[in-house]
Amino acid sequence: MPGPLASVARMERFWRGTGVALGKHWKVVVVVLVAITVLLGIGLTRSEFATGEDSYLNPDSRIALDNVVFQDNFGGETVILLFTATDDDVDVTALVDPGNVDTLRELEEDLRTVDDVRSVITPYTSLLFSDELLKGPGQSALLTAPGRDEAGADVRNADTTVSLERLGAVPAEDQVLGNPAWNDLLVFDNSIVEDEDNARIRKSLASTFPDQEGPDGELVIGEVAVGGVVLEGNIDLDSQSAATEEILAILADVELDGFELTVTGSPVYLKEINDYLQGGFLTLGAIALVVMAVVLALMFRVRWRLLPLLAVLVGVVWTFSLLGWIGIDLSLVTISGLPILIGLGIDFAIQVHNRVEEEVVLDQEVHPMAETLANLAPALLAATFAGFVSFLALRLSKVPMIRDFGVLLAIGVVLLVIVGIVLPTAVLGIREWKQRTDTRGESLVERIVVKLGSLPTKAGLGLLIASVFLFVGGILVEGRTEIESDPIEWIDQGSEVVQDVRFLEDETGFATTLGILVESNNTFDQDVIDLIWGFTLDAEERDEVVSSSSLVNTMGKIILIDGATPIPPTEDDVVGAAEVAPADIERALVSEDG
Repeated sequence: MPGPLASVARMERFWRGTGVALGKHWKVVVVVLVAITVLLGIGLTRSEFATGEDSYLNPDSRIALDNVVFQDNFGGETVILLFTATDDDVDVTALVDPGNVDTLRELEEDLRTVDDVRSVITPYTSLLFSDELLKGPGQSALLTAPGRDEAGADVRNADTTVSLERLGAVPAEDQVLGNPAWNDLLVFDNSIVEDEDNARIRKSLASTFPDQEGPDGELVIGEVAVGGVVLEGNIDLDSQSAATEEILAILADVELDGFELTVTGSPVYLKEINDYLQGGFLTLGAIALVVMAVVLALMFRVRWRLLPLLAVLVGVVWTFSLLGWIGIDLSLVTISGLPILIGLGIDFAIQVHNRVEEEVVLDQEVHPMAETLANLAPALLAATFAGFVSFLALRLSKVPMIRDFGVLLAIGVVLLVIVGIVLPTAVLGIREWKQRTDTRGESLVERIVVKLGSLPTKAGLGLLIASVFLFVGGILVEGRTEIESDPIEWIDQGSEVVQDVRFLEDETGFATTLGILVESNNTFDQDVIDLIWGFTLDAEERDEVVSSSSLVNTMGKIILIDGATPIPPTEDDVVGAAEVAPADIERALVSEDG
């Protein structure tokens, strides 16, 4: 007998023997399946959920590496605190009235006790910094700036004179937070002298007290303040969620006279995503199984029609358990593979189940299991191999969660075909041995297939044209598909978390931050300062940028006078600012090694 034919014969004998053995030794098969399920199931407890940057950034990319360095030095995600005046007659200076000052001070102390909190910066901290600058480095910078700006010297001298007059009008003993006159001096620039009702926020405090645009396009000043709680950098999602939850609990009971507090930011909605992943994962699976059960009950006209569902359930548990063992995290993308796996598994198990029924009822085979596997198993394995290779091709992606998605599907398709062959064959084998099936109903799907198969030959042209039309149409509209990369769009758009983010956008004009990492042997060198100042001015000319924060920006904005040349601060100015900066602000702007 020729070689290829001999191989085919041996393969056929193997599958026939396997079919008989699975049915004959069904008890052993069940015990083995249960043992494997329990052993693999331990892997589910090892599974972790991932929604951070490492899920969609190539860890070897420059962006990812820079992000790790940035977070090591300056912390990670920031919980944003939005303080909104509840009355038009209240402005942000009321945040540092005596009662509110005590509340903010206690709040900061409580927040600093939370594990994985790096720094806490409320408007109170920002104004403490402003207070120190106004009494020291800020004054020096204003007095020396005219000598470096010949063209704008007169304008600068005039503005400095007004500043010194305002400073002198408040006695030294009254220069404390809580005193209304001192509060006004800290928060508002010299425009308050000309028009108290339309005074502008100091440029150096724009990131803490952003201006707003009212519904009629008018400028609304001094009704909103922003703070933040910076978490430690490069921490895992569970630690981040735990810290965020504790922060939210502390902030839930905060009451400030004249202000409402809204808590938002990426840690808050990433926690929402994490909670959804852990709770929604089971919900998604349950819904998919229920839908599939209904479909099987209505359209699969065989005995024990829900058996394929059991095979799928076992295969899916094996797949996600194995992911836990090999250390692949669950993300929004990998979890989206659940319905795909259920669909694949149902297809495998239904084909085996349906073929067994046909062999029993239609062909009256003595050994229906053997005949089923001999004819069906090689085709299923060939299809599985093609799917396995195709799914592994996703490993070429530079996005980690897409690569993990490919591994999930590759593992899943193999495990599902194994369970889809073994479990139905063993269960149906003992069933047919004890109580053989004698009739078989015709399902709706079968009637449709028979109907389509009986169409006249001339209908083929129409079907061909329709298929070409659908193919071309799909290519044409494919370009309209947009990839949603904004995490805020991944969660329920009606949730309070999303509403708070939208409220932050409306009130301040921003919803996220961009970290800029500057590395130098001496970050206080004048050349570095000039570079950062030039970058700051260029960046803030962009419509997308609301404000910026840095020591250079703070000192540069103090000496940024309308009508004068926008000169950078000096090295002494920036060093002086660093020396008086509160510890939380310093940690947010300068690394420990400078």
